[in-house]
Amino acid sequence: MAANFTETLKRLVSGYRQQQPDFRASISSGSSGKHYAQIRQGAPFDLFFSADDQRPADLVASGHGQEESLFTYALGVLMLWSLDPQRLPEDGLEVLRAGDFRRLAIANPRVAPYGTAAMALLEREEISLSRGQLVTGQSLGQAFNFVVSGNAELGLVAASQVIAYERQHPAGSRWTPTAEHYPEVRQQVVLLKNARHPELATVFLHWIRHDEQAHQILQEDGYALPAP
Repeated sequence: MAANFTETLKRLVSGYRQQQPDFRASISSGSSGKHYAQIRQGAPFDLFFSADDQRPADLVASGHGQEESLFTYALGVLMLWSLDPQRLPEDGLEVLRAGDFRRLAIANPRVAPYGTAAMALLEREEISLSRGQLVTGQSLGQAFNFVVSGNAELGLVAASQVIAYERQHPAGSRWTPTAEHYPEVRQQVVLLKNARHPELATVFLHWIRHDEQAHQILQEDGYALPAP
């Protein structure tokens, strides 16, 4: 499961259990790439919630995922964030264009969808940073931690990370670019061929896809909903 989706999935499971009290789920958190590799090696998971749409599609193509179950459960939202509550104005592009900061953290665009989105935004707006200003985390989590630790003043990270962090810590400042600034981050889920509880997993997926409570949780946690 995508690491940035951990807390949201816990909330979804809790919401679903209000309707199905006997439902139980064991959640394995980590990078999408790590879990993808484990699934290819036969790890006993029922569902794979990915931070992208490529890996679930690859699992279907390789025979590890069930094609009819594949769908986009959320659209990831990119956010420019700083721990400093006074750092970002209403238009964060002004800050990026001015370049008046020491470091900006993003996830590795080669492997992380949010990193790809962040780089696309910078290129679209023709924002050129000096050497050393752009720091790259090997994962979205590492990029976020660069900001939390103070190693980067700013981060182009997931809105879901910021919202989860600020529920337990003082709020910083944030700017959310519109969807036109970067390609869609389509986060998909797939039921795995070797699922031990396929019926229960299928019903849970149907709830996530169609239930208003599930949609509310996703939006509260910083995700956008895909078109019906």
